[in-house]
Amino acid sequence: METADIDVSDQDLTLRKSGFRNFDHAAADVILAVAFNSSGNRIAFCSADHKIQVKWVGSSLGQMFGTIGDDNKFKLWREDPSQAFQSGRRFRCVYSQSPSNHIAYASFDFLTIKNDVWLAMISHDGLFSLFEPLEPESLTSWKELGFLYPFGQHSRGSDSAFRLTFHQSEQPNFSFVNAGLDPKCLSLAISAANLIKIFRVIKRDDGTYEINEMAEISTDAGSVNDIDWSPGCFHQSDLIAAACDDGCTRVFEVTTPYKKSQIAATSDKHSYTSSNIANPPPSNPRYAPSGIGAGLATASRSRASQGVLGSVRIKHEWKEVASLPHGNGLPVWRVQWVHDGKKFLVLGDSGKLHIWKRNLSGQFVEFAETTVE
Repeated sequence: METADIDVSDQDLTLRKSGFRNFDHAAADVILAVAFNSSGNRIAFCSADHKIQVKWVGSSLGQMFGTIGDDNKFKLWREDPSQAFQSGRRFRCVYSQSPSNHIAYASFDFLTIKNDVWLAMISHDGLFSLFEPLEPESLTSWKELGFLYPFGQHSRGSDSAFRLTFHQSEQPNFSFVNAGLDPKCLSLAISAANLIKIFRVIKRDDGTYEINEMAEISTDAGSVNDIDWSPGCFHQSDLIAAACDDGCTRVFEVTTPYKKSQIAATSDKHSYTSSNIANPPPSNPRYAPSGIGAGLATASRSRASQGVLGSVRIKHEWKEVASLPHGNGLPVWRVQWVHDGKKFLVLGDSGKLHIWKRNLSGQFVEFAETTVE
């Protein structure tokens, strides 16, 4: 794993005009993942010699990023300015965690709202877990808020390409809030095989969290390799982009009717009611509560859920609004929305970066295409 500061001084004007800049690195193998920080002036990357995924945490929490790899650990790294650059000690691990089911993590994401941060992770067998820090300032300890198998438990040898993404926004889309959804709820999407599920996470009055499945999106693709939720809450609808194995990038629009009388059943629109599947019993029997403990927990959840029941009944409707071809049918591996929520970038086996933008008529058009020669 390496980190680099990007120098944008005047002497680099010629490099910037050419569109690309080459970085020297000490990686012994091909680069597998890169991640910019929120300011765009720092980049972290990893290679096949250690095989990790890396994502930066929100800028309000300092220079920190998280990694997962085949060592079955999630690690959180913080910059130590007292150490020299490229010394191997500039970033130190401040938190390390192994999955409770001892199966490596497949995907993770952060959500940062001001000084609050949440962490979502999913393992290769499909176990999704949600965390928040016990020490918000240092992030050196975390607690689990809930867990579930959104697609059922998968065997160790299977590969369903689990991916997850938070809706990067301080609150849900305004149309859902107007329809009654809790404005403080967390939103995320999880994909596996050719399915994408949308979840809303609501904090109960007693401080516990309730994870609710709100929609299941099915695609015509053989497999979904990556997903990303359009950031922001002031768009007319939520948009989720999916990079698919059949060479297409699909965009799904998720909406809700303001009133029940406005619900329209059409051939291209799918309605879905919520299903509360929060905190299922763990597969390991030694973690199961006793009969008395289970009864008390159930009664407590029943009382606490009354305050959020109306919020989770918000109807979600979805439809596919675009299927965008990429690279003559070659697989698409990565998709990411730009911060304005109007454009997204796509990268696949064609070796070209495609930028798509939604025009005034609501159609997605290719804004730019570039490649490194």
